[in-house]
Amino acid sequence: MYIHIMNRLKRWYTDKYCLLLLAVMTIDLAHAQQTPAFTSIALQPTVAYLKHQGRAARMVRLLFHGGNSYAPAMAYMTFNGLYDSIPLVATEKGIDIFELPLPGGPVHHETQLYVKVKSGGREYTARCMVAPAPEWKVYLLPHSHVDIGYTNVQEKVMQLHMNNIDEAIKIAERTQNYPPDARYKWNTEAFWVVDHYLAAADEAKKKAFWEAVKKGWINIDGAYANINTSVTDSRQLMQMFYTAVKTAKDHGLDINTMFQGDVPGASWGLASQSGITGIRYFWGAPNADDRIGQSPAWRDRPFYWQSPGQQKMLYWQSEPYSIGYRLKGSKIPNFFTVEDPVPYYTGHPSENFLNPYLFDYLAALDKKKFPYNMTIMTWAMSDNAPIDPELPEAVKAWNERYASPRLVITSVKQFFNDFEAAYADRIPVVSGDYTEFWTDGIASAARETGYNRNASETLQQADAVWALRGKADYPATAIDTIWNNILLFNEHTWGAYNSISNPEDPKVISQWGYKQSFALKGHAQSAAMLTSATGGEAIANAVDVYNTIGENRTELVRIPAAQSTAGDLVKDVNGKKVPSQRLSTGELAILVQHIAPYAKQRFTIQAGKAYSNTKSVVSNTTLQNELYKISLNAQTGNIDKLERSGIPHNLADSGGLNRYSYLPGDSLEHIAYAGPATITVKEKGPLVVSVIVTAVAPGANELTTEIMLVAGEDRVQIINNIDKKAITKKEGVHFGFPFNVADAQVRYSIPWGSINVEADQLQYANRNWYTVQHWVDVSNKDYGVTWSTPDAPLFEVGAQTTAGLTGGLHDSPKWISFTEQHPAIYSWIMNNLWHTNFRHAQEGPTTFRYYLTVHHSYDAYAANQQGLANHRPLIAAPASGPATESLPFTINSKAVYVESLKPAADGKGVIVWLVNTAPVETGVSFNTKSNAAKLQITATNMLEEYKQSLDNNIILPAKGVMMVRVENK
Repeated sequence: MYIHIMNRLKRWYTDKYCLLLLAVMTIDLAHAQQTPAFTSIALQPTVAYLKHQGRAARMVRLLFHGGNSYAPAMAYMTFNGLYDSIPLVATEKGIDIFELPLPGGPVHHETQLYVKVKSGGREYTARCMVAPAPEWKVYLLPHSHVDIGYTNVQEKVMQLHMNNIDEAIKIAERTQNYPPDARYKWNTEAFWVVDHYLAAADEAKKKAFWEAVKKGWINIDGAYANINTSVTDSRQLMQMFYTAVKTAKDHGLDINTMFQGDVPGASWGLASQSGITGIRYFWGAPNADDRIGQSPAWRDRPFYWQSPGQQKMLYWQSEPYSIGYRLKGSKIPNFFTVEDPVPYYTGHPSENFLNPYLFDYLAALDKKKFPYNMTIMTWAMSDNAPIDPELPEAVKAWNERYASPRLVITSVKQFFNDFEAAYADRIPVVSGDYTEFWTDGIASAARETGYNRNASETLQQADAVWALRGKADYPATAIDTIWNNILLFNEHTWGAYNSISNPEDPKVISQWGYKQSFALKGHAQSAAMLTSATGGEAIANAVDVYNTIGENRTELVRIPAAQSTAGDLVKDVNGKKVPSQRLSTGELAILVQHIAPYAKQRFTIQAGKAYSNTKSVVSNTTLQNELYKISLNAQTGNIDKLERSGIPHNLADSGGLNRYSYLPGDSLEHIAYAGPATITVKEKGPLVVSVIVTAVAPGANELTTEIMLVAGEDRVQIINNIDKKAITKKEGVHFGFPFNVADAQVRYSIPWGSINVEADQLQYANRNWYTVQHWVDVSNKDYGVTWSTPDAPLFEVGAQTTAGLTGGLHDSPKWISFTEQHPAIYSWIMNNLWHTNFRHAQEGPTTFRYYLTVHHSYDAYAANQQGLANHRPLIAAPASGPATESLPFTINSKAVYVESLKPAADGKGVIVWLVNTAPVETGVSFNTKSNAAKLQITATNMLEEYKQSLDNNIILPAKGVMMVRVENK
C-alpha cells in the first residue's frame, strides 16, 4: 500500500517544490514505520537503589509499551507524600526502559507509586506498589566451568584453562587500582587445571603464579575436579582434595573450600571427612535443568551440613553456573564452535550484564523470605570458555550507578568468610545424604566403571600389604598419581557434547578414548602396585595369602594352574592339610581358614590328592553346603529358593533372584526377560560347587551366569557375564533381586558410613536410584540379607524407578519424592539414557558379580566387614619373605572398623582410617604384638601431620570417623 500512495503523489506533483515535499514525506513516513512511538507506560518495582544526587534512591523501572520514547519528556512522581520530577532526554534510538529514582529514603512499608509522563502534548500514567527491600551485596565469582572434554578434545580444553590463568593475571594487574569490589579475581574451579599449569610452567612462571595466588588474584579451591562424589569410595573422596591441599601447604597456604560445578547433589561423606581434609566450605553451582530432579529446591538455602559423626561443613547451592552464558555468553561467539577460542571484547561491558536479571532474582529471594542480605552467583561464558575480560569494567560501572545491589568480584573463600562472619548464628543445621543425580551416566560404560571401582579396592589392598609387610620405600608419589587417574574417571565429564547426536565424529571418539584411559590406567597401575607389594624372591611351590581387612576370615583363593603344577595337596606352615580342589579351569582352589586381620599365611603345594573335610553337593538345579541351600528355576535359571540354616524362611521372592530384564526404549511396558535357560554343572565339589546358566537375553549376544557355593564360606556367589550388543536406541538393563523379607528396612553403604534409604536422605535428593559402595542390606528385626556388588554401583528400591528417564528430563512427575521400604533390589547395570556427554552404546563382554550373605538381625559392623571382604578378596601371590607377616599391632573393637590403612608417606608408622558404626560413642584399642615395643598413637589429618597425642584406647564419637598414625617406639 505504501508504494501505491507514493506513485500517485509523483503523478500529482511535478514542480520542484512538490518533489521536495515528497522527499520529506518519504523520510518521515519511513521513520514512522521503523520506529513507532510508545502508546502507554507501565511500572516495574525492583529491589535496587540508584545513586542519585548524593543519596541512595529506591529504583522503579519505567517501561514504554507500543514503541520507544523519542521526544523529550518529563516524568512526575508522587510517592509516600513526596513529589519529584525527572526529565527524559530524547535519543535517536529511543528509550524503552528508564530507571526512576524515587523521592525520599528507604521504604519501610508497602507504598503506592504514581507516575505521570508528559510527552508530545500527551499524558500517560501508571501506578505500582513498592515494598520494602534490604540493601543487597551480591558476590560474583568469575570462572570457566571445567569439563575435562565435552566441548573439545581434552588437550585443547586443558590449554584453554591454562591460558585463562595467564589472562587472569594480566587482568588482575590491570585492575589492581580499581575500587576493591571491582578488582579482578579468577577462580580455577578444579585443581586439575592448576596441576597441569604448574607441570608445564618454568620457574619464573611458577613464581608469578604463586605471587598471584598470595595477592588474591588467582584463587584455588580444594577439589581436584568436578567429581561424582557418590561414586567415589571413602579413600577416593579424601584423595579428591589431597593434591590441592598438599600443594598449597607447600607454599604456605591453607585451603578449606571446594567448588562443585554442574553436578546436582553430593555425598554426605564430604561432611564426615571435613575434620580430616580441612574442607569446611562447599559451594555448589549445579546444572540448570538436565536430569536434576527436585534439587533446585535447595538453591540459596545455605546450611551447616552435619555428618552422622557431628562434623560440619557450610554448604550453599547457588543459582546454576550458566547465568553468565545465558546473559552474555550466548550473545558473543559460541565457544563450542570455535576451535581455539580467546577472550572476547565487546567494547560494551555493561551490555548483556545483570540488569534486569539480578533485580528479578533478588525479588524472588525476598519473596520467599530469604533471611540474609548477601548472596553469590557465578560468571562463566560457557563450559570450557575463555575468561570474560570485561567483567571488572561491568562491575565498576554497576557500582558507580547503583547503591544496591552492590557487586563484589569474589572467591569462594572470601564469600564464605564474609557470610559466616555475618550470619553464623542464623545458619540452620541440616543432616542427611544429598543423594546425587548424575551417577546414572556411569552405567553407559559398565565395563570401565567396574574396572575403576575394583582398581580403587586393589590399590587399597596394595597399601595394606605394604603396611603389614613393613616394606621400606613405600612409593607414595606413584600411588598419588594412580589415585588421580582413578578419580578422573569419576569426573563428571565422560565425553563430547555431541556424543549421542554424532557418535562417529572423530572428536567424540577421541574424547571417549581419553576418558576411558583413566579407567584402564588405574586398573593396570593398581594391579602392578599390588604385585610390587607382594613381590620378592619367589619360593617354589608355595603361595602367600594376604588378608587386607581388619576381620578374621575364612575364604576361597584360586591358584593359577601354572603356579600349582606340583600337585593338588595343600598344607599350611605347620604341615596341616588344608581343604583344596582342582577346578575345571585348571586352577587350584584353597580354603583359607581363620586368617587373622592384616596378616599373611603361607601354603605349600605338594604332590598328592586334594584334602577335604567338608562337603558341598550340586545338581543341575540345586546347590548346598553346610550353611546354604539354593534352588534354581529350570526354565529361567533364576534363584527360586535361598535358604540358610537357622533361618526358617525362603528369602527369594516371586520372579526369582538374579533375574535379567531388558527395557527397550527404557520402557516398562515393553520389558523383556532372559530365557529359556540351559543349566549345567561346572564344579562338582566337594569344596566348590557351581552351575552355569546360559540363556538367551534381549540386548545381548549371550548371557552366562555361574552360581557358586564354597564349603565353609558364609556367602552365595553369582557371576554374570554379558556379551552386550551395540544398541543405540534407548535401553536399560537390570538384574533383579526381590528378597522375601517382611517389614524390611533397606540400608546401604556410602563413603565413610551408611544410611537408611529415605530416612537418612535430604529432602529433594535423588530417590529414583542409589549408588552403593560396599553393600546393601535388606533386613527386619529377625533376619535379612547383605548384598554386595563390586562391579555395578547403581540400584533401585522396590521397582525399576528409572524407567522413562530419557533425554534431559527435568521437571517431570517421574522424579519421585519418597522411597517406600521394600525388600526388592534392582541392580541397574547398563543404560544409554543421556542425550549428551555419555556413551550412545556399549558392546562386548562385561562381568557383574554379586554376593549374598543371609544373617540374623542387622549388625552394622558385620555388614561393613562383609562388604569389605566381598570387595577386597584374599590375595594369593607367589611366596616370598618370611612365612608369616602381619601388622606389629592389633586393632580391636566390636563396632569400629578399619576402612583403610597404609604406610605413612614419611616411613614413620602406619596410617589408619577408623569408622564407628555405632550410634553411641565407642572405643577401639590398639595393642602391640611385641613386649619390647610401645605404641605411639597420634590423631592426624589428610596430610599425615602430627596432631593430638592419643593413648591406646581411643573413643570415637557416634558414627564418627578418625584418622590416626600408629608407630612402634
